[in-house]
Amino acid sequence: MNNYYKMQHKVEFSEVDFNYNMRVDHVVSHFQNITGLHSTELEIDATTMKNLSNAFWILSKWKVKIFRMPKFEEVVTIETWPTFAKGVRFGREFTISGDNQLLVACSSEWCTLDCDTKRPRRVDSVHYPHDMPHRKDNSGAGEFLQAQEQVDETHYHHTHNVLFTDIDGNKHTNNIVYIKMMLDCFTVEEFSKINFDEMQIAYVSQTFYGEQIKMYKKQTDYGYYIQGNSNDKPVFRCVITCKK
Repeated sequence: MNNYYKMQHKVEFSEVDFNYNMRVDHVVSHFQNITGLHSTELEIDATTMKNLSNAFWILSKWKVKIFRMPKFEEVVTIETWPTFAKGVRFGREFTISGDNQLLVACSSEWCTLDCDTKRPRRVDSVHYPHDMPHRKDNSGAGEFLQAQEQVDETHYHHTHNVLFTDIDGNKHTNNIVYIKMMLDCFTVEEFSKINFDEMQIAYVSQTFYGEQIKMYKKQTDYGYYIQGNSNDKPVFRCVITCKK
């Protein structure tokens, strides 16, 4: 049983922006995919978790540190490893490297919810390789940010209707869709001037098919704060810091 997972990937044209850099939603999509591959190897994948523990995985938050975005046709190495399982929280780290350099680092936290009650389950109550040695090394993403801003209607940007293609296997809005909503708060001109340093997204509550998510964007001293609300309650919060 390996306590890490590694794979190579050649950046495809469908994954890049107009500068031929991989888009951040595709970066995080690869992190989500490699999590699934490693979870299958560890026998804690979604199907096994449901069958053996009557529970399902939920992502709580990501923090992505960007040193340099992977380029079109660049061959990169993507790695992941779990770092802890304590209380109701699970930690997992990710890296993307290329040309012997760390390009992107990411820290994440996860939990499991009971299929019936939808309440968090303690790690010792679900199927998990509890005797597996956990690597303690951080990816390089750094500590999670504490920044949270107040938004009002002056910061309203647009409304996203949750449609069929936004829904994942748990029948709620997929984690990557929220990142796409965040990116859609920028125009092409704005995005061409932004030099992302860090992005943290915290998932507050689930949304489902047919719901509306109102998007708010606020420019700050450190970069941008973006929040999605449904029924006047936060669904996710995103903090973006920009390189000077």
